[in-house]
Amino acid sequence: MFVFIDESGSFVSAPKRDSWNVIVSYMMPECDWSRVQQALIDLQQTAGTCHPEEIKLKDLNEGNYFDFLNHLGQLHGVLFSVATDAGLNSISQIKKHRSIQAEKIVRYVNRMRYESGRQELRKLSDQVRNLSPQLYIQLRCQVILIETIIRYGVLYFVQRFPNELGKFRWRIDQKNSTKTEYEKAFEILTPTWLQSYSLRKPMIILEEADYSAFKRFEYPKGVAPTYLKTSYGIDIGDSDSLDIGKLIGEDIEFVDSLQSQGVQIADLLAAGLRRTLRAQFNDNQRAAKLLGSLMPQIQLWEMNDSPVRLLGFSENRQEVNETAAKLIYAMTSCSRALLV
Repeated sequence: MFVFIDESGSFVSAPKRDSWNVIVSYMMPECDWSRVQQALIDLQQTAGTCHPEEIKLKDLNEGNYFDFLNHLGQLHGVLFSVATDAGLNSISQIKKHRSIQAEKIVRYVNRMRYESGRQELRKLSDQVRNLSPQLYIQLRCQVILIETIIRYGVLYFVQRFPNELGKFRWRIDQKNSTKTEYEKAFEILTPTWLQSYSLRKPMIILEEADYSAFKRFEYPKGVAPTYLKTSYGIDIGDSDSLDIGKLIGEDIEFVDSLQSQGVQIADLLAAGLRRTLRAQFNDNQRAAKLLGSLMPQIQLWEMNDSPVRLLGFSENRQEVNETAAKLIYAMTSCSRALLV
């Protein structure tokens, strides 16, 4: 299974509403790879761009981009996304949210049996507290995106391509040739946050589905780590012993998008989704429907949620404007059935 991830927007707090930033993944079975490549090649040829030159949304006319989305809609890959309105993300709110997350990490530090473990938790808490607001927002969006992929992507594909779930190849757009602070923070913090999510909301398992390929990411019975029970008194049991570190870390690379056609596709989807939410296409309804046709219907499983996961950082209720709400509804109405 390929999982290509890219974002659109700077994630910097903005002075006005409807300043959308998005991060997306294009998740696809490897057996579809040649057809996905051909979709990108056809788009490049239509736009007069040749491989290996990378094509961007700004280089395309609307019709060619819509044809590309329609082409992807005939294949088996799916689009997951998280969006946040930077106009609602004040610096003070972000810092408060960041501080709360840092405090949660060390909430039970005194229950840890060994001093080395307590030191690691304190170090992790400090790393969260020291993230810039921009980096913190982007990282939270990306963690929620990956949690969504694991929760709903596995459920989607176990019914369609179960044998593809034995291998996950994560390819994420890199911003520099050297490892950035973002990449370092991602590698350290993501497994911890995902483990926390999995305790609150265990993974959805479909009875009688074929999880035989995916089982290699589960701890064998009796081998699951016991630190949660011994240190915190939390017994997760063998049924919830997913090795998240292995699932994500076994094959993950931050890559130059110029060298990855899959990341280029994720870039085009991220840019298109952001432009749609900002209502900057000539035909925003069509853009929304075509993008929605690539998204699984997670709103049936998450109350009041849409295929586009919306993330805010205020304690108060945050609402999108009417135009964006209608476009998100159009995506929802055209999204793919999660269950066969």
